[in-house]
Amino acid sequence: MKKPFHDSVELAGFSLAEMLVSLAVLSIILVVTFGAVEGMQRSWKVTSSRVEQFREARTAFEVITRNLSQATLNTYLDYFYKETGSNIPAPNGLNAPSAYVRQSELHFRSGEARELVSANVTRAEHPGHAVFFQASLGQSRLFRGLPALLNARGYYIQFLDDADARPDFLPTGVTQLHYRYRLMEYRPPAERVGDGIAGNAVYSVAGHWQREGIGACSRAIADNVIMMLVIPQVPPAMVADDGRRPWWIAPAYRYDSRDCDNLTPAIDPVVVDASGAVNQGTRHLLPPQLRFTLVALDEDSADRWSEMTGNVAVDLQQEAGADFVNPDFYEQDLKRLTQYLASRRLNYRVFTEVITLRNARWDNQSFKAP
Repeated sequence: MKKPFHDSVELAGFSLAEMLVSLAVLSIILVVTFGAVEGMQRSWKVTSSRVEQFREARTAFEVITRNLSQATLNTYLDYFYKETGSNIPAPNGLNAPSAYVRQSELHFRSGEARELVSANVTRAEHPGHAVFFQASLGQSRLFRGLPALLNARGYYIQFLDDADARPDFLPTGVTQLHYRYRLMEYRPPAERVGDGIAGNAVYSVAGHWQREGIGACSRAIADNVIMMLVIPQVPPAMVADDGRRPWWIAPAYRYDSRDCDNLTPAIDPVVVDASGAVNQGTRHLLPPQLRFTLVALDEDSADRWSEMTGNVAVDLQQEAGADFVNPDFYEQDLKRLTQYLASRRLNYRVFTEVITLRNARWDNQSFKAP
């Protein structure tokens, strides 16, 4: 009897060993694929997190640079009387004016924050520099007369909690206060140029107008900004032939538009010699350029920093060995600061730009060495 046809055919198949090898290869492929996908997701998450973390600082940086570029002094020429050291004649009125000099009721100041913000603050609470100025920004709730509105602005770093940013309905003590270094913006109400001394703090409190209501008129515009640096300077091309540094106008980072040389905190007066030559230096002039720098941390790094310091302000410049008191050593000080942050595994970002002040009116005499 013949066997069925299918019984004589050998059926092909995989052996157990081949199946195990195939499964092993497939497992390796899956592990490699999932590892690559996971690594890509992790990288995307870290990148997105960094972009989100520094978005606030980047936005604030752009706002500040735009506002600084519009700073103004409305400088004009006026009489100068040697007897009174101003544009006011002597009581007898017999002497003629000694010269024409620049005049301005507005003010531009930059320098150490602890000197400008208040008389009783420390460098730990207000690290780095501050800058205060006026600009015609046209920002007001009253839309009439926008071209004549004057906006005072100031920017500085302050260490404080977030109590003011919390909603009123949140009970006290429910959540822990977050202490952070925050970038503050000083923005008092817009001033009308025609109001004169009576209506404008910048006129009535000439020396320290920026301290008027600084607590009530300041708000945080970016968290975790730990350092702000401002270097007033002239274009490098203007000093290429005389061997000076571009920041000779602010040899100690300090710039006061009412000072003649900015060598010391004291205001040096205008000098008119016997021949009638006037030496007024940088008085009532805006710096042609500002080298502006912000250093910011991400939120995770700020949390770790708070744990390390115990929510207490520390003198970051002293800890890092970066005093930022001489612009000649700006690069070295900035490098020390970033190395200090990196040694504590703090993720940071440095924003820097050279800003041109469009209303700076300098002539050939202004660029000459004093």
